[in-house]
Amino acid sequence: MEDKITEKGYTIRCGAHTYITLEYGGKFVFCLDNDLIRVEEMIYRIEKRTGMNFKDIPIKGKKDDFNGLLFFNGGWMRDFWNDFPNKEEINSYMKMKHGIR
Repeated sequence: MEDKITEKGYTIRCGAHTYITLEYGGKFVFCLDNDLIRVEEMIYRIEKRTGMNFKDIPIKGKKDDFNGLLFFNGGWMRDFWNDFPNKEEINSYMKMKHGIR
């Protein structure tokens, strides 16, 4: 059952197990495509934009929609919510992507 979400503040939704959309006040902010960037970077970008912990952002739709997204470590078989990447893993991925040791 979906929770009722107020149209205040940030919300996220996942479409087609591929796209994460960020909204603010019910209006589109941006959409990230998992075919182009991995989950670790999606989480990083959303947390940077919102200043919030990803898990604290209300979800529009179902949590299960996030399963099947592609992680750098673990691919699409990794359970999104039960094996959520920690800050160290996300920061390590971003450093690797930018060639920083």
